Amino acid sequence: MQTSGSGSRNPGNDTRAPIGSDPRSDAVAHRAPIPVRRPDLALSPTLPRYWNGGRPFATHFFDALSSTFPDGEASFVRSVQHYRGRIEDPELARAVQAFVGQEAQHRKQHGAHLDLLLGQGYSGLAKRNRITRASLRLFERHAPRAALASTASLEHLTAILARRLLGDSERWCGEMDPRMAALLRWHALEEAEHKAVAFDVLAAVAPGYGRRVMALVGNSLGLAIEVLDRTVYMLWKDGLLFRRETWREGWDFLLGRDGFLRGLGADYRAWFRRDFHPDDEDDRPLIEHWRNRFAA
Repeated sequence: MQTSGSGSRNPGNDTRAPIGSDPRSDAVAHRAPIPVRRPDLALSPTLPRYWNGGRPFATHFFDALSSTFPDGEASFVRSVQHYRGRIEDPELARAVQAFVGQEAQHRKQHGAHLDLLLGQGYSGLAKRNRITRASLRLFERHAPRAALASTASLEHLTAILARRLLGDSERWCGEMDPRMAALLRWHALEEAEHKAVAFDVLAAVAPGYGRRVMALVGNSLGLAIEVLDRTVYMLWKDGLLFRRETWREGWDFLLGRDGFLRGLGADYRAWFRRDFHPDDEDDRPLIEHWRNRFAA
């Protein structure tokens, strides 16, 4: 598999833009409509405990990430809507409305997945979410500009992961239960579609290089700790935490030669350029490909 700073891509299905195209100017000059989908993903208690190829760590990594989304997505919506009245660009205002609609669906669908995890006995996730929910509300109330910058930076992280997931989907989703593969692919597509919305709101109402740099640094550390904590908790509940093979699998899955997080550095570091914009990385061909797949 070929890896690069732009994420892995199937060399037989290169979705990069033609040389000479300018994704930023095209996207900013005219924002393509962002659809709000309401998928029926049919998640049910029949979902296997280890739905990602029977691998506990690879499954619980995505379980942990998914379990943060219901409250995280709600916070994203609140942080952007806080400044809705100050958005003068009508196209950006429409994009914000679509962003809110997509994030509401993400909260709903990942909430259904969280309910399944609670039903499997991982009740500690609910406690963690109660703490997260209260912390986010406090943060938004007392530091709304920082909360908006936090949303924009987390959207950068999710856009990178979405590009990785969709760019070589068979590799990352091919062994998943089809219901979870559909959930993650759908979510990844919509993250790619609205990746610039929160950033553009931030640029319009609360610009500041230092603020957005600090937001990404803080959120990178915080999200890593949160996902690792939840993954460790679920492995502990399963009685697998102290097994060597569990951590060997985890290392190979995340950081091994072709690991899920390998090769993402250039995309991540792009945020620290003063002239950065999410549309610098042209995801339009990837978005079009997956829109057609979902339509079919």
